[in-house]
Amino acid sequence: MTSDETHPVPAHPLADEDAADAVIEGWSRLFAYLVVAMVVAFTVVLPFFGLLLALAGASYLRAGEVHTRRHRGGLLRSLAGPLTAPLDLVRGVAGTLVTLPYAGLFAVVVPFVVMLGAAVDVQVSPIVGAAWGAGAAAYVLLAAPGIRTPRRYLVRVFVMFADDPRRIAGAGVLLCALALGAVAGAIVLQPSFAPMYELENSIVQELSHFQHSVHRYAL
Repeated sequence: MTSDETHPVPAHPLADEDAADAVIEGWSRLFAYLVVAMVVAFTVVLPFFGLLLALAGASYLRAGEVHTRRHRGGLLRSLAGPLTAPLDLVRGVAGTLVTLPYAGLFAVVVPFVVMLGAAVDVQVSPIVGAAWGAGAAAYVLLAAPGIRTPRRYLVRVFVMFADDPRRIAGAGVLLCALALGAVAGAIVLQPSFAPMYELENSIVQELSHFQHSVHRYAL
């Protein structure tokens, strides 16, 4: 063997696998946030049904995280697992109920903060402000700071799903399109609290009085 003979550089399959796993997890995090954005946008348009969806979704995601930690399996088993474990569903619901005061705080505070724009002549419809409060509450239930479990399970599901570049590309295009459509709808469409029309009238009346008071004192 000559002194100037080159030696092949050893491959590092573990490093390559770690890099691939990091890429998949990064995309999965993005997909999870896109799902959360769709739920929030839907809640802004239809606050009553959107909050029901957020509550049910957060409870099931929590149940799924509990079940997956104790029972390893594939994607379908992970998704359907909570349905076979009623106790996990109860735990998921209980975990969501604990976060309701956190979500309720945002549901109340955000509309009044939006109405404060009247102090600088930024007039926002009270029903729109109330809908943004509902959207904020939905976000809290699913992914707010301190609320990690629902989002973590979403990421876990997408990691199991996105094990192929073609799946990543397909899911990315679909979720981005759906999220953009949902956000556009939240911006363009008039919110409706149906079927809670009396609650809608009460909220709008209170926010209108607050908005007029802010505008009057700002003059």
